[in-house]
Amino acid sequence: MKKEHFHKEIGLVTLTAIGVGSVLGSGIFALPAAMAAVAGPAFLLAIILAGIITLFLGMAYAELGAAFPITGGPYSLPRLALGNFGGFVMGWGYFLYLFIGTAAVIDIFIVYLGFYIPGLAVGGTLTPWGVSLAVIALWIFTIINVLGVKWGSLYSLITTIGKLIPLFLFGIIGLAFFKGGNFSPFMPFGFGGVTLAVTLFFWSYTGFEAIVVPSEEVKDPHKTIPWAMILTIFVTIVVYLFIAAVFLGMFDWQSFGFHKGDWKALSTLSSPLSDVSKALGLPLLAALATIGAIIATAGAGGSWVLIQGRMPYAMAKDKLFWSPLAKIHPKFGTPAASLIFTSVLTTVILIAIPNFPSVALIASVTAVVPYAAAVLAVPILRKTRSEVRRPFALPAHKIVAAIGFIMSTYLIYWASYPWNIVGSILMLTAYPAYLFVKRKNFEWMRNLWIPVYLLGVIIMSILGDKNFVFNNFTPYSPLNKIVMPYDLIILGFFALIIFVWAYRVNIKQENNEERQND
Repeated sequence: MKKEHFHKEIGLVTLTAIGVGSVLGSGIFALPAAMAAVAGPAFLLAIILAGIITLFLGMAYAELGAAFPITGGPYSLPRLALGNFGGFVMGWGYFLYLFIGTAAVIDIFIVYLGFYIPGLAVGGTLTPWGVSLAVIALWIFTIINVLGVKWGSLYSLITTIGKLIPLFLFGIIGLAFFKGGNFSPFMPFGFGGVTLAVTLFFWSYTGFEAIVVPSEEVKDPHKTIPWAMILTIFVTIVVYLFIAAVFLGMFDWQSFGFHKGDWKALSTLSSPLSDVSKALGLPLLAALATIGAIIATAGAGGSWVLIQGRMPYAMAKDKLFWSPLAKIHPKFGTPAASLIFTSVLTTVILIAIPNFPSVALIASVTAVVPYAAAVLAVPILRKTRSEVRRPFALPAHKIVAAIGFIMSTYLIYWASYPWNIVGSILMLTAYPAYLFVKRKNFEWMRNLWIPVYLLGVIIMSILGDKNFVFNNFTPYSPLNKIVMPYDLIILGFFALIIFVWAYRVNIKQENNEERQND
């Protein structure tokens, strides 16, 4: 009987396109005004800081993905270091992030499409017609990815090019209206505003881990994965900085009727690139920016569907999820059942939550915890899987991993009260969920650090700086007992303690298992 297997059809260009396509979605079209409202011109610094954090995380994935080219990276790679239960917790969090995030991306796609098709959305909320079109778009993306990874990756390549061209033209034309005076004063809200902008914009970088998700379908993964990761992060940082700087430079206060320097007023702009173009009397440029946003979100939607379908497949293959999802389609060579299953869940989210308020912050938390686990996995696997060849190896890997873990912890904290608490609680629902797939081998001591870590971040969010609040739906606020920078210092030491604890307990566990096998 012929064994079903993936088709290796993804090269460097298409894998980079998948990465850039997954990262470069709605953020740069929707967030510049919101970030300027909280940080002023210093939101350019926030873009750089968020990019640096992404680079630390991405390089960890590059080493792991090149050394262990297995499908389901954000789940599969930490599982090698943390065991079945630890891997399940990370996979569960990332799974939540994927199907919720996919619905959010498609929601935004329909909102932008409403620029040309009236009646699809009211503000940021989809109408019944908009929801219907969103569901149709989702299943078109799903069918493309079911038919074969080459079609899904080709779609990513085409839409990535399609979204870069309008952004490039916007940037070049916008330079003609550039005003240097808009950049002074550079940091009107202090560093606190910058950190909040980092939180808001990090959503725009999530998706870089798409590079290691379809690893078994990549040609020469040992070389292709690291290069695709580097190129993806480099391209997105450059594009984000260029477009954001042009947006700031061409902003005309008088055309909007705003007082110069009233950065908070920019929060009223829903489509910043289009709005600033129309204010300058450039309707064609506004239309171009809208077209770019439509292509960007449509492209990201297709890429996210490709990624989300691989996660339940990888977990089911390891007997940690519903077993039928572990099957590969004999003709198309894709995890068709898993793709369909995840798209059903996304359909439910699209119908039940037809808007995109603070769900991005929740999704970011459930993504960042697996990111932190990935950087932690680097030094653990260097020790426990030292015999594996590493075509790409992080220099000073323990230091880089520790810094990446601390930065991930800051991101969870900066996701702001109360959304970091909601996201942490959702992560902890992995514990009862695990009972549905396994009733033993919880490996409590090996992974005790996970709930302690999440509980520590929750406590710090409650005690911490009152400035880290975003759309608070509760009647309570942070107690402001530990203000910045003391909160960051304490949180940094706490993250380092957790990092060392998790490293040592997992090294000890692996050594014990080796002795038992001998």
